Amino acid sequence: MIRLLTILAALAAVVPAAALAQERLVLAPYPGPPAWKEVTHKVAGLKFLREFIPADQRIEAYRDILTAQSFPEQRGADPARYLNAVFQGAAGACDGVRVNGPKLAREDGHAVAYGQVYCARQKGQAFGVTMLFKVFAGDDSLYVVQREFRTPPQDAPGVMSASPAQSAQLLALVRAQAAADRYLAGQVYLCGTRSADRRCR
Repeated sequence: MIRLLTILAALAAVVPAAALAQERLVLAPYPGPPAWKEVTHKVAGLKFLREFIPADQRIEAYRDILTAQSFPEQRGADPARYLNAVFQGAAGACDGVRVNGPKLAREDGHAVAYGQVYCARQKGQAFGVTMLFKVFAGDDSLYVVQREFRTPPQDAPGVMSASPAQSAQLLALVRAQAAADRYLAGQVYLCGTRSADRRCR
């Protein structure tokens, strides 16, 4: 599902190049345990792709991933519009999907959109997917941060159920998703030339 973002990025509005600002997307270290490791780091000018997974997982069979991407060709695009395109794409990739959002905010002068996708079962796979998004409209790029969980398949998207033997696993997943929400809200931010956020100094 994370590759879906690259495909859907083309659906958002493309804005002519403007003067480039000095800005950076900041990701605090993802909370463990275990510690998380970077498994992808690709940069081409202002465009980048970074992926992180827990140190005890492999990228070939991950269950958890944090992805950060920049789309300078979509500088000035509406982050809510971007998320709505993602939501539409997820509907075609899942057997049962529920979405929350986009929820709009302004953070340090930047337009931001939050959203969640609950995929009951990814088509052709034996798992479901929960994806949490934070999208920034920066001066240089559109920035997309996504926390993805692979989950047991469910009959209804976003409605987790488990046997008594699986209840501890389900509780751990619910707590991990709540922690991911807090992380995106408080530990992922955009610093620019006009930033008032003290963390950007």
